[in-house]
Amino acid sequence: MPERHVVVLHIGAMKTGTTYLQGKAYANAEALLDKGVELAGETWSQQIYAVQELLGMGARDPDIRARNAGAWERLSTQMRTSEHPVSLLSMEFLAFADPSQARRVVDSLEGCEIRVVITVRDTAAVVPALWQTTITSGGTTPWPRFRRLVRLGMRGRGRVAGLLSRVGVATASRFAETIDVPRMLRVWCSVLPPEQVHVVVVPAPGAPKDRLWHQFCEVLDVDGASFAAEPKETNESLGYPSAELVRRVNAVIELERVRDHTIVKNDLGLNNLGTRRKRERRALLDRATLRDALGWNRRIRDAVEHHGVVVHGDLADLPAPGEDAAHAVEDEHVPPTEEELLAAARQGARRLRRTVRRRSQRLLPRRRRRRTRRRMRRRLHGVPAWRGAADPVEAAVEDLVVYLSVLVRLRRRRERIRRRRRAS
Repeated sequence: MPERHVVVLHIGAMKTGTTYLQGKAYANAEALLDKGVELAGETWSQQIYAVQELLGMGARDPDIRARNAGAWERLSTQMRTSEHPVSLLSMEFLAFADPSQARRVVDSLEGCEIRVVITVRDTAAVVPALWQTTITSGGTTPWPRFRRLVRLGMRGRGRVAGLLSRVGVATASRFAETIDVPRMLRVWCSVLPPEQVHVVVVPAPGAPKDRLWHQFCEVLDVDGASFAAEPKETNESLGYPSAELVRRVNAVIELERVRDHTIVKNDLGLNNLGTRRKRERRALLDRATLRDALGWNRRIRDAVEHHGVVVHGDLADLPAPGEDAAHAVEDEHVPPTEEELLAAARQGARRLRRTVRRRSQRLLPRRRRRRTRRRMRRRLHGVPAWRGAADPVEAAVEDLVVYLSVLVRLRRRRERIRRRRRAS
């Protein structure tokens, strides 16, 4: 172990470039190692399991609890005893840590120099991105209602969100938890000196694409220009019609396990409808939500200055009330039209059909494939019949649910096959 070992904990706030930074780091893992920066764990999944165990996430699920048992101790030991000068853990769930959990992190990394990195972004850009994340994670809250709940969650300096969560309004609580940077600063500055807490500001639109990466590399003490590989995957937002279509699917699909929502998220959402983003209109803030979002930016800036932490980037990229904020707003909400929803559904159905065919060929014997196709035909309306239905969008959603339900069953079959192979 080197004489001075640095552990960088990138906790982020939700929708602040964390996926890009993680993808960039893993795409350049070998180059980072050459510069003395080791990514914690053999895979990023090990970081997820360790942080989930630390925070007690999924503790009610016996499978998750068994999988995560001892994960934080194993990962922290690996970081503490690493032969490389720097270890990097990037997992945004750490944003939820309370003071006792932050203290456990610090204690388990005794002898290391810990640097906590919190990435922050203009709240007015975070709100619509966060709505779409809740939708692709199984949410059913319509966009106008989400905006109202966010405004409620920001009242009383975020304290109203806690009250709402106690009466079942989880959306407002989720918002406050995921981007309450002042709370994160209070937590981590209670266990670390301010010079070991770093805030990286996501640059405003129009900045060079890699500026965020270069700012992040300042914390790692490496030159960001040394790493040319780009992330293999991105976490782009959906257009408003596509997000609304996924929301409607969530409202009717019946899934037994939470992790089955990844089928909806990936096979319908990000990897399918995500390609329509540039052709579709965005979900826009109304003026009231924009006003409160800029006020939240002011809270973040005040907290950063109050704690005296290290800043990378420009706090002016978090515009406050009275400052220039070039955000499009809508005075009157215009929901996605039937034509917009059906256009998204046509692409969704076409690509899901191909995915079902491809995975069926790989996982099912010929007789089972034929039986699956017959069952699907009996349940599907078919794209040409949507227009003739009493509710064309409802018919389209029902077809998407048929495809997704088959994909869920195919995934479970694949899991059974893998378990049998491991057992043998």
